[in-house]
Formats: sequence, structure tokens, C-alpha cells
Amino acid sequence: MRKFIPALCSMALCTAMVAPASAATFTAKDLANEEAKFAACSVKNGMRLAFLEFFAEQSWLLRPEPVDAKTWLRARPDPAIVLDWRSQRTILSASGDMGFSTGPWLLRDKMDARKPAAHGQFFSVWQKQKNGDWKVLIDHGISHDPVSTSDALPAAPLVALDLTELRPGVLAYDAEKDFVYRTNKVSTQYAYVDRVTNRTLLLRDGQFSIEGKAAAMEYVNSQEGNWSWTPKLQGASSANDFAYVVGNYAGKTQNGEARNGQYVRVWVRDASGEAPTRWTIAAEIMTAEPPPKQ
Repeated sequence: MRKFIPALCSMALCTAMVAPASAATFTAKDLANEEAKFAACSVKNGMRLAFLEFFAEQSWLLRPEPVDAKTWLRARPDPAIVLDWRSQRTILSASGDMGFSTGPWLLRDKMDARKPAAHGQFFSVWQKQKNGDWKVLIDHGISHDPVSTSDALPAAPLVALDLTELRPGVLAYDAEKDFVYRTNKVSTQYAYVDRVTNRTLLLRDGQFSIEGKAAAMEYVNSQEGNWSWTPKLQGASSANDFAYVVGNYAGKTQNGEARNGQYVRVWVRDASGEAPTRWTIAAEIMTAEPPPKQ
């Protein structure tokens, strides 16, 4: 979420309004359009109904551990908020069956218009369904300060990346397994150094997005101690050029302070990118475990 998800049975009130692009022409820009329809449904009909309508039957939210999204939503009332958002970056696999979308979200209180809006950035993995519809598979997000004094969604051009097909014979391997190995064998910094590119996006709660290799490595190198990773959910496109991982991270700072939480990582292999055929991190979100209740 859009991190605030606290949904009525879905009646296809939103997706029936606009037919999805055909399979042959669907692009990363079309994925942004699907995200726009999702957001418009949230504003018009409420967040709960929109999430039930646009989430896949087997989909996941992090609360903070992964939970079945629709089961979690159906057990809760529609919150008294207006939640809106906009894609600013999308990625689509060459096989056209899996993609990623991220951008700013904006939340307003329905009951008290005087309250300042809350701001953040969402992180969503989408998957094409057997019937051709596109649905959200994994949704998470971060909160951060407003980017300006205006309580409005920040405007920015869409960056849409359609992954290009890999040449025949490129070997498949588990990018996350290798990343975990590199972390454990050497260091967190070593694991990241040649897995981030100028397209990489890192999201951390309370911070604005960290974009590009220089900024990503500056952030990673500033972290004390070491992280460990425990993947819990994984999947990949049929073209083997797009993969996602949901899991737990843990570690301690040099002062012995524990740090634990959840992460979602999106891996891509783009034949036209900076590292053709190599798995690189397209986007990653990490959120700390909330402190135990006293």
C-alpha cells in the first residue's frame, strides 16, 4: 500500500469501465494506465472496494508479514480516507505477463478536512491473469514528508521501461540466492555493488526515493553492520527477465542495535540496459519491524 490499507464485496464497478489494452499491444505505459484506473476507483468508490477489485485472488500485503490481501481486506471496514496515487515509473517483462509500478500516493482524512494530507510512495508488482486482466500481486509502500508545500500529488513525467527479449541460450539462475550468498560471504556492500544501476530505485520509510547507482551505493555504504535476507515469496515472468522476492531482513548495527523488517525486491534482466543479460535490482523497498507494544 500505499502503506495505509486498513473493501463490500467487489462488484467490478471499476474495471468494467475501461477495457484493458490487448495482449499484443500492452506496454509499460499501459500498466501505468491500469494503475490510474485503480487510483480513480479508490477516489470514487473508496479504498477498500478498489483494492478488492484490482488485487489478484492470491495476492499479498505486508502487515508487516505477508498476508493474503483479499482475506485481510474483507475482514476490515472501509477506512474514512481518500487515497489517491499516480505511477511515475513502470516496468513490463518482455513476455508481457508481469510488471512493476511505483509513484507517489496522497491520503486525506474524510472526517476532518483540516488535517494535513499524508504522503508517501507505493511499490506494486502486477501480474497478467489467465483471462487477460491485469491485477496487483504484491503491494507495499513507504511514508515520507511532503515533497512541497502543496497538498497535491507531485507531477513528474512517466518513466516506462519495456524489457527487451534476451538472446537465446542465456542461462537462468536465482538472482536472490546469489545476492544472499554474496552478503553472507563478503558483505552487504559487496552484494549491492554490481547489482545496482542508474535505473535502480531504493525506498526506505521516512525518506525520499534513492535513485541511481551513485545514490544507492552512497546509502548502502553509509549503513553500519550487515544485513541478512530470508526470502519467503518469489516469482518470475515467463521470459525470465523479471522476478520479485518478498522476505525478512535482519541484522545488527556496530553498536549491537537490532534491526529487523520486511523487504520486497524486483530484479530485471534487460538486454538493452547497462548490464545486458545480468540480473540487476530495478527496485527495492525495506520497512522496519514496528517496535513491540509495551
